[in-house]
Amino acid sequence: MIEATERKLREAQFFLRHLLAESGKAVRNEPEAFGFYLSALLSAARSVTFALQYEEKDKYDTWFPTWLQNRNTEEQALLEFMKSQRNYEQKRGGTEVTVVWEYIPVTQVKAETRGHPAYYGFHWFGPPGTPPPTVGIPVHLFEASGGDRQVVAACQRYVGLLAELVRDFVQAHP
Repeated sequence: MIEATERKLREAQFFLRHLLAESGKAVRNEPEAFGFYLSALLSAARSVTFALQYEEKDKYDTWFPTWLQNRNTEEQALLEFMKSQRNYEQKRGGTEVTVVWEYIPVTQVKAETRGHPAYYGFHWFGPPGTPPPTVGIPVHLFEASGGDRQVVAACQRYVGLLAELVRDFVQAHP
């Protein structure tokens, strides 16, 4: 019924998984990967409603205003905010994102599994009672929200809302 819409939703979920994986890396082989995944996610996510409207225009145009009105204020604001961020990405060349650094013990750094942990990962040895050294993990924040909205959390909630939208539409139009 809405194959293109469901494919766009899977595409957004795909880029969200990559964004999540990239966000936790202390060591980055591709420094721009986070921004590229964010751009792709915003584009794919915005395409979900476009595809749904294209595939089922009359039903969507009648149904969507009520669905949106039934969202709480925070959800409505998030949908509008993420639409704005997608527009910034597409029309201005980038989202308004800043980075702050969260310092964690080097022993908590997540490493890709490539075999036995003795060969891969981060290890530290020191005299008893000596705290391990720390390493900075970047935390990306949307500037437009006053700098307090984490990119990853906002994207997770946004893609979740889009999944609800698709599910609710299918339930309303069997």
